[in-house]
Amino acid sequence: MSNGTTFRRVTTGLLVLLAFPLGLAAQTDVVLNGSMELGPGPNGPDETKAADWTFFGPTVERTTEEALSGTHAFKAFGSDPTVGAFQDVACSPGDSVSAGVMMYTRSTDQIGADAYAGIKIEYYDAGDAQIGSGTEVTVLNSASTADVWTAGSIPAETAPAGTTYVRLVCFFAFTSASQGSAYFDDCQLTVAGSNDLLNGDFETAGTSGQTPFGIDDWIGFGTQEKSDEQADDGVSSVKIQVGDGFGSFCGLFQNMVDLSAGDRIQMRARVWNPGTGGLTGSAAAAIKLEFDPTEGTELPEPEEFLAFDANSPTNTWELVEYSTTVPDDVTLARIVLLANDVDPNNGPVYFETASATRSNSTDPNAPDPNENQLLNASFELGTSGTNGLTNWTEFRGFSCSARKSTFEAPPLDGTSTLKISGSCVAGVYQDVPVKPGETLTISARCYSFSSDPFESPDSTAGVKVEWVGGVVPPDIDIGAGSNTATASAATDEWIDLTIDYTMPPGSAALTRFTLIASQGNSTDTTVYFDSCEALVTYAGGGCSAACDVAGGDADVNDDCLIDLSDLAVVLANFGAGPGATSADGDTNGDGFVDLTDLANVLSLFGTSCM
Repeated sequence: MSNGTTFRRVTTGLLVLLAFPLGLAAQTDVVLNGSMELGPGPNGPDETKAADWTFFGPTVERTTEEALSGTHAFKAFGSDPTVGAFQDVACSPGDSVSAGVMMYTRSTDQIGADAYAGIKIEYYDAGDAQIGSGTEVTVLNSASTADVWTAGSIPAETAPAGTTYVRLVCFFAFTSASQGSAYFDDCQLTVAGSNDLLNGDFETAGTSGQTPFGIDDWIGFGTQEKSDEQADDGVSSVKIQVGDGFGSFCGLFQNMVDLSAGDRIQMRARVWNPGTGGLTGSAAAAIKLEFDPTEGTELPEPEEFLAFDANSPTNTWELVEYSTTVPDDVTLARIVLLANDVDPNNGPVYFETASATRSNSTDPNAPDPNENQLLNASFELGTSGTNGLTNWTEFRGFSCSARKSTFEAPPLDGTSTLKISGSCVAGVYQDVPVKPGETLTISARCYSFSSDPFESPDSTAGVKVEWVGGVVPPDIDIGAGSNTATASAATDEWIDLTIDYTMPPGSAALTRFTLIASQGNSTDTTVYFDSCEALVTYAGGGCSAACDVAGGDADVNDDCLIDLSDLAVVLANFGAGPGATSADGDTNGDGFVDLTDLANVLSLFGTSCM
């Protein structure tokens, strides 16, 4: 049964086993929350909550009353003996862990009596059991100075044995009498050298509704929301809107499984095209199959040239250019324009006339070395919203952006530029095909105003290239096939969108299921997606060795899962033999269905050997 190959599952959960073609391994739906019933997701617009934080106690809230960084902070005051918020970060034994926070109490509502507030580090094992008592620091109490931001910190310490994650807790507590309130901002939890906290300055709200961050198990881009306005499976779907105020391309994606040559994936979703406000003009709604390098692929290190900094001239476009040789086993280069801004007082950085050229003097079929491989290189196409720039994908930390800008920095070509602002790492990227041995030259021009300069000595901006290795197939993109609905599609009914794809020879990739709506030349478009499935048939008929037992295997029906179906076969044929076969429940090949076979199935019950 085992072919020596195992397949990583990016997502985990109950495996739904379906019928499969003769001679192939089982098909398994690898999509989580395909009917969009779970939500609302990790982030949303509830201003009283902070995204990525878990609040405990009734008297905690995200607030604009006081803030050190940005416009928001987290406020806590006494009701229960301890209230606050926490966030968990992955951590391994031996990691160096430290924490920091800025805290504030108002003179009009100053901490008093025996109330106190601070931060705590706690360690947890794989079973969610706390290891030890943790480290706690009180930052504010009745003796603290009001109306000033006070720093609190926990010095570096070593994560204990058994640690799988560390928790930073921001708390307000009292023993017998509570008085006043405390504000928290600029929280940091450093694990092995970098701040791993998300939304440490509480600028991003959370909980429910329309959000650029997605719903449960799905990661969003642009804007979308869980909706009960339409539903095909259950009572919910995902509503995606594109157009003014939303973005030209909006949707969600979910990483699935690693596949290799001969593996087949069949994807399906249903889309609802409203008769009013639905697809018009060249607007479209689609499912996409996207590919990334498989987990564990040894890729060359990214290369970056962040040459624009505090020493660069202002009020002029400064060229940043970098050349490199494409490494072996690389088929795509991700061209990145980014700013690493570490100072909230820094002004924005503008980018213009980005370029990526390929040349190879020994290859007569090589591209023209003067031909720019980048699309929308001067940022004229698209909108100024999240992920609004056509052909570019935005990445950013909280409170940062990388957006189209018009009539700010003087453009070199057209009327628009790329503007990167905010104190974190942010930018845009675009993939271009490359071949090993080629010379790849990437460049852009950067600009900073003298009136609002990019002047921190530790902040940098420029270009970067990330390598995509192996033979990664081209994406199955939005188009005119069975995976896309256009303005000619039926209205006010559920429409099937499908992709059926077999991995080509020599390929290997991590698969991604993407739901996407495109504005095209329409004004505004609304669609709904539901009932998403992705069924995988692994080539070679091989399940992994996880279900093997001495003399055979416990997967009686060869569906790569040991479950009630296998147990039922063994029980139905118990006592059969001599001459019983594996189809009768003979797991160890001795010709009998007996207690050994029953024990084999029960010992591995629930095992997946995909």
